[in-house]
Amino acid sequence: MVTLTIDGKQVTVARTATIYDAAKEAGINIPVLCYAKKLLPYGACRVCLVEVEQMKGRLIPSCTTPVTEGMVVTTNSAEIRKVRKTVLEFLLVNHVIECPVCDKAGECDLQDLTYEYEVVTNRFQGEKFDLPTDEVNPLIERNMNRCVLCGKCVRVCDEIVGFGSYSFVNRGFETKIATAFDRGLDCEFCGQCVSMCPVGAILPRPFKFKARPWQIKEVNTVCGYCGNGCTVTLGVKANKVETIRFNDKTGVNDGNLCIRGRFGYSYVNSTERLTTPLIRKDGQLVKAGWDEALAAVSQGFKAAGKTLGMISGARLTNEEFYLFKKVAATVGTANLDHSGGECYKGVTEGLKQTLGVSASTATFPQVEKADAILVIRSDFYETHPVFGMVVNQAVKRNHAKLSIVADKRGKFGKLPDARSLVTKPGLELNVLNGIARVLLDEGLAVTDGVAGLDELKKALAGFAPEQVAAATGVTADALQQTARELAAAKNSAILLAYGLPYTAYSKELAIAAANIAILTGNAGREGSGLYLCGEKANSQGAIDLTVLPGDQGLGAQAMLAAAAAGQVRSLYIVNEDPLVSYPDQDKVKAALAGAEFVVVQDLFLTETAKQADVVLPAASFAEKEGTFTNAERRLQRLHPGITSPGLAKTDQAIFQALLVSLGDNVVYTGTEAIFDALKVGTVYAGIGYADIGLQGAVWGGDHLTVSKQLVPVGGGVTVDAPFQLVTGSALYHSGTTSTHALGPNAVISAPYVEFGREDAAALQLVDGDMVKVKGSGCELQLQAKVDNRLPQGVLFAPYHFASAGLNRLYKGEASVAVEISK
Repeated sequence: MVTLTIDGKQVTVARTATIYDAAKEAGINIPVLCYAKKLLPYGACRVCLVEVEQMKGRLIPSCTTPVTEGMVVTTNSAEIRKVRKTVLEFLLVNHVIECPVCDKAGECDLQDLTYEYEVVTNRFQGEKFDLPTDEVNPLIERNMNRCVLCGKCVRVCDEIVGFGSYSFVNRGFETKIATAFDRGLDCEFCGQCVSMCPVGAILPRPFKFKARPWQIKEVNTVCGYCGNGCTVTLGVKANKVETIRFNDKTGVNDGNLCIRGRFGYSYVNSTERLTTPLIRKDGQLVKAGWDEALAAVSQGFKAAGKTLGMISGARLTNEEFYLFKKVAATVGTANLDHSGGECYKGVTEGLKQTLGVSASTATFPQVEKADAILVIRSDFYETHPVFGMVVNQAVKRNHAKLSIVADKRGKFGKLPDARSLVTKPGLELNVLNGIARVLLDEGLAVTDGVAGLDELKKALAGFAPEQVAAATGVTADALQQTARELAAAKNSAILLAYGLPYTAYSKELAIAAANIAILTGNAGREGSGLYLCGEKANSQGAIDLTVLPGDQGLGAQAMLAAAAAGQVRSLYIVNEDPLVSYPDQDKVKAALAGAEFVVVQDLFLTETAKQADVVLPAASFAEKEGTFTNAERRLQRLHPGITSPGLAKTDQAIFQALLVSLGDNVVYTGTEAIFDALKVGTVYAGIGYADIGLQGAVWGGDHLTVSKQLVPVGGGVTVDAPFQLVTGSALYHSGTTSTHALGPNAVISAPYVEFGREDAAALQLVDGDMVKVKGSGCELQLQAKVDNRLPQGVLFAPYHFASAGLNRLYKGEASVAVEISK
């Protein structure tokens, strides 16, 4: 630690702190424009200049100057104010003054400093910038006439996002921030540059002219999309979410967001939202009141009794999951499940068998300090972009060794020295087994206290590096290097995402990943972790609260089969659109046709809801209170920013009303009372609702205590065909919900099938061509997209879009043999 004096106040801070950090810790304000706590020090704007007694004769930038013992600092004097005022005058020489029509007015750092330092005239005259405004894309507007060249947009895009859209171009007075070849912005559209811009140079277009900052009510809540659990600050005006505000003070994401979190909020305002219950009469869904709808649901469920099947998505709150289970118990059915019933088995069965836990073993911040990282499936960045930004930082700042096992190349593979182990679809298991084999063969494995070693050695007999290389296409050298780096790492991280489009080998991949975690000493070691991250906002909560089949109950897939056979008489589908998102559409169709009574509870009249007998209008995350549990086991509280449209209710309110209708008269006084009830006998037992503060509460602590049971697992099977189709998530979408949001749809609004350049050339395809994709007894018409990340013979299609009908073809396999024609 270092002790210094700032403005007469003694301060003791870490040796790595800058003067600016120390002043901030002491509560002393130093103005800045180019500083951001998440970015490396830069020292571009010179507004933060201070005096240091030991460095007399010049002013120094506080944001880049490290503290030293005994340093005496003055942050505010007549000389300092004079210099800062001059700096501001320089910045304003060419800067256009458009405050009356600039959306940043009222929260513009330059405007505030100009006011504070009374820059009412300018001694320096120059021609105002007259650069064209970039309005090519529908999400981010760039007006470089307002830029102060702080470089925060350049740095956040490079250091955090790892995309590198921006750079400084030209020199002297001609210097500006530009994209490659000064073209329109074409990027991930995460909006990190919007958050960082201290002036009105980079603005969110959907928010343009919607409200002044002081007209906006800010409400912190948790993003409703993926399992990262990012804090989003809703900007609300007139009961409408108008924007997402930057907030780096709350939650796990340090202010970082992806396109879904930043621009995917608009579905909550959609005029297509359900606003009243619907009941099928004479073959048509017609509007009804809640009393009539609940009476019909109650009557149907009572008639079904133990033959009722209940399936939910993983975006309900923990409190709603608890009540959902209570409905099942009240009706007397054990047929309960979520998320298709298969994709999460890596956590509930794979990790349970190997590590004795059903969750990620460590928390997110530790990944940033990792020395070696193994990512399984390149789609991890697509499903969890903000966690992916943590990986970016680990590689760029901590020089972590990164290896990616996947059936296609992805963004992670572009990071410095990253190693992509691209395998044939379905053979990721073989690669993981090959890595485990190297650890054992080269004596790198940590085996003290490990059970099942002999059985694993026998099972890996056929996974020597050369054998794996021959089968998968991944070189033996890549396997060996990856194994050695993981074994040598003091801190390591192994990452695997799961979700509806990743059903194949979900349990086996988790076991293989856990085997590597055990053999490398990762399992249970402080600073290291195995992360299995759910696709949806509360995937982990559903597992923690066992929204799973009860004794002799049916899982989701068995329920659908039983409904088709008339053995499950009624289906209750909540917050899920299986006709679009579940593998095997024909199976879902048969189930909906076979069930005597179908109830769907959702925000929109989805494809599944259109087939229901009763449709109940539910609320979005922005209208709810309660808790989500993210993929690192962190419980966080949601806070409602708006009320629901029309007669729509929260799922919590619907379940409570339904329970009363079913004869359960237990009344809860509020969400906290439900939480107190649900935590009994669960991993949440030691957590109080009021204790879940701004940073949430992690059950089990930063590191879970694990067992170390190695479990043999065989290799995968690949398809022998000229073309194989794989599915998964696209970066801009999450499940089917985002297809109702303007932001994600502004980038990708329609389904497509992606080709590698070699295949596209051979088939004479270009972007936008319509192609026929034939397989599994059906034929789809999709638009072609050509990129360079797919190996020859591998095609990719995202699963989000109803119009694609992709699950007519995809039935849960790792890949599907397809034929392509124009």
